[in-house]
This record gives sequence, structure tokens and C-alpha cells, in this order.
Amino acid sequence: LGDGGNGIHLSGEEKTRADDIQKKWAFNKVASDKISLWRTLTDKRMPECQLINYSDNLPSSSVIIIFNNEALSALLRTVWSVLDRTPSHLLHEIILVDDASDQSEITDILPDYVKY
Repeated sequence: LGDGGNGIHLSGEEKTRADDIQKKWAFNKVASDKISLWRTLTDKRMPECQLINYSDNLPSSSVIIIFNNEALSALLRTVWSVLDRTPSHLLHEIILVDDASDQSEITDILPDYVKY
């Protein structure tokens, strides 16, 4: 689900649940939880930007992701997107900075997830 940036359509009880949860999360967490962590995306850059060829001899970089009570599915999709779309020789590290989250899926599940 969600491949190519396509939307997710919910109906029935799932839609009702999503509407209720959206009040807390301020986005459709039910749909986010259904979308693969490794979804494909289309290239949204302007055509002129797609024609630019960059040198392979660039320095590596660190990616810093700061979050607070982010939905775990959205955060993990961001991390996997960086890992899957960045040439390995250019990615030194990904640093996750938790700005005092108190949601259990972040405080309980994320630490175990990143161990593996």
C-alpha cells in the first residue's frame, strides 16, 4: 500500500477509527500504519533538477532526525527512506533525537527496534 506515493483509502469502521485517532495525532495514523516502511516513491523533482549529475566524490554526511511523539510508522518510514535512497558511501550515520516523547510506541518499541 502507498507505493508510488498513492493514497490509502479507508472505509467503514476503519475510517471511523482513523477519524477518532486523527484528533490525537493530527494526521491519519491508521493509514500511515498500513503503508509499507519500504514503499516506492516517484521522483518529484523538477525535470531540470533530475538532469543534474552529481560527483560520486562527495563527503559522507550525517542525517539528524529530531522528533517528539511521532507515530512510529512515520518515523521508521523516514529512517528507511534515508537508508534506501542514500548511496551508502555518502551516509555516515543517522542520528535520532527524541525530544521528550511520552508515547509508548516511541519510548518502549523504538529502542528495541533500533538495536536490530
